Amino acid sequence: MSMTTYTDFAGKLHFEIYPELLDVIERDGKFQIFQGIAPLLTPAGKEMKHESERLIQLMITDLIFQGHGKVERLSAPVLFAFQKDVVESADDAFRLEWDAQVLSDPFVIIKTTGKNKTEPFRPEDKLFSFAFITVSALIKSINDFVNTAMSETDLQDSELHPFPELLRWGYDRLTAEQKVAAQAMNGVHRSGLVLPLVLILNIISPNEYAKGLIALKIKPESDYESIMLDATRVLDYLACYQTEAETVPQIGLKIREGENDVIEFKSTLRWDIRAGKTNQAVERACLKTISAFLNSQGGTLLIGVRDDGTIEGIETDKFVNEDKFLLHLWTLIRTCLGRDVSRYIRTQLEKADEKTVCIVHCLRSHRPVFLRQPGFNEEFFIRVGPSSNAMDISEALRYIGDHFENS
Repeated sequence: MSMTTYTDFAGKLHFEIYPELLDVIERDGKFQIFQGIAPLLTPAGKEMKHESERLIQLMITDLIFQGHGKVERLSAPVLFAFQKDVVESADDAFRLEWDAQVLSDPFVIIKTTGKNKTEPFRPEDKLFSFAFITVSALIKSINDFVNTAMSETDLQDSELHPFPELLRWGYDRLTAEQKVAAQAMNGVHRSGLVLPLVLILNIISPNEYAKGLIALKIKPESDYESIMLDATRVLDYLACYQTEAETVPQIGLKIREGENDVIEFKSTLRWDIRAGKTNQAVERACLKTISAFLNSQGGTLLIGVRDDGTIEGIETDKFVNEDKFLLHLWTLIRTCLGRDVSRYIRTQLEKADEKTVCIVHCLRSHRPVFLRQPGFNEEFFIRVGPSSNAMDISEALRYIGDHFENS
């Protein structure tokens, strides 16, 4: 019987697989990999299961197909294990080393100083024109990211170059699996953050990513094919990670579940429908729900859905466009809940009944989140069934001690 030894791109995870014993079993709405009669576990003991059948199929086919010897460092099972054991279970090491990561990034250096950290190709080199055109095109693509970030973040005017702070904003908005992808690309290719980030956000292609590393002399020309394969493998992982419920029918599925401890509906973000004007109390209702999800086990807030499950649409909030809606929502979150909570929140807009609904996905926060909204008392909320309840000081202290002591 053959055995495959896996190690991740950072050299921290090690586990052994017997491909002939692998199988997929569906239980409780999730697909799970088994090895023989036992669930397959990550090195830290997490079960390898997910709602997405595509993701599980990708992982088990990687496990079986690669069969013997050492598996590629960017295969789906390794990315999944690293995500569960490291990224979702501990502080983000990449974020903790943020300054060093950003200051050493080749494109941060180019954009902030106009210089290349490596010796550039000279006019007499055969790849001079290739490098010049490639880097110029990548800078243009990176500027597309900058323009989008500028429109959605409340970056303050400063003498410092804004690009590093915009990268921080972009990274904090990534999902856990996207952060794994960014760390994996940097870990294998020493590519920094910028190129993996714009690749993950579909601003550049795997081909452009690979050519960028060669143009910057980070990787030799001979590595082109392997880099392309790595980038494609990572994007496959991200594509398969989405469940069917996270695509077209997500709103309908959430609405059919009804409001509960992890789902809540709000008709609007700021518009008081009865009074016919904006109202801070309406904004506070959304913020209460988000903070309660963060302080509990996470959850999903649907803005633009009435209590009875019919669609109101964020158009009622009367913003100029959807970007302005998102900018206002994220400004409220950062101002009233803290800038650092953005790592636990993901927003997306989806159409339903020809109207737009904003889906706010909240993970459990690793620290207590207090709602500090101007004009209101500071409060601490948790989920109790289908509602968000405020706690008095003594209750909050006990809850925080029990809930966050191991975070």
